[in-house]
Amino acid sequence: MKKIEKLQKRTNSFLYNHLWLKFIVDYGFALIATLFSAAIFALCINVFLDPAVLGGECEGIQTLVSGGSSGAAQVLNLLFTVNGITIPNNPSLLFSIFYLLINLPLIYIAFRYVGKRFAIFTVINVGAVFLMTNAMHGQFFVEIALFVNNHGGMLARALFAGMCTGLSSAIAYKIDASAGGFDIISYYFSERKSTLAGKYGVIINATIISAFTIITAVTTSKWGESLGLIFFSAVYLLTVMLVIDVINVRNKKAQIQIITRKKDLAKLLLANIPHGATVVNARGAFSDNESYIIYMVVSTTEIKRAVKVVRELDPESFVNVTSLHQVYGHFYMKPIK
Repeated sequence: MKKIEKLQKRTNSFLYNHLWLKFIVDYGFALIATLFSAAIFALCINVFLDPAVLGGECEGIQTLVSGGSSGAAQVLNLLFTVNGITIPNNPSLLFSIFYLLINLPLIYIAFRYVGKRFAIFTVINVGAVFLMTNAMHGQFFVEIALFVNNHGGMLARALFAGMCTGLSSAIAYKIDASAGGFDIISYYFSERKSTLAGKYGVIINATIISAFTIITAVTTSKWGESLGLIFFSAVYLLTVMLVIDVINVRNKKAQIQIITRKKDLAKLLLANIPHGATVVNARGAFSDNESYIIYMVVSTTEIKRAVKVVRELDPESFVNVTSLHQVYGHFYMKPIK
């Protein structure tokens, strides 16, 4: 463990002394993560959500509507399809066009209100999904779709689709970007309100799924079947929300309570962690010695570093970490670029 920490320190020191290399590594890693995120979501759309676009044996499989911009694109695609407007030999192309068009104004919001780097990688993600949804065709993907549908049915598809969509969005969030679409809106509000992003996505997605269900019911006259799809869509949405909020911990916070006898520990802690702290005078119940209680709120990604600093400065300190649901007031968050 110590060897790994030493290697990390040497690597960070080397990169800070070679800023051009640090820039290349940062953007290179972000690009790989973005393409991986896009590939997962494209696979999710073609194999789990709408296998019918693969053609062949998958044509009769029921479409499971997603949320966000992909769900909105599905709604528009459905409206065009029921009116006889399709693109021959490439059923997924019309969906891809709608997906791209819906994302354009949202990407502008990302540029204007979130950050330029955030918007650039969001554009790359959206463009990659556009290309990959049209490229992921063939017998290999048909076999996967058929196997999941035949052995697990729509419930398995909803669960796998939720995990893939949530993982795709969470990977993008990890590099301070998004998977495009209404993830941008969710991310924007989660940053402004300093809370988790998953719940905002659920509100938007529920609206889109309801619209898709109503249109399907009206056009097919199968109200029972159409409304039944809502239950599987709910499984999909909940899975997406859980996966995003488990992986994306940027806006999760915790309170660290430190009991120490070192008076200057709080100042040393402030020099290493970019947050304020409160110090309370205390006295040990058993030893009757004078001590101090330091309260500090940190992001969950900062817990390990904060505890490490405390234990190095005062090995005899007592540290207690408590998860927090919400924080009100001034709390420093690293800005999105």
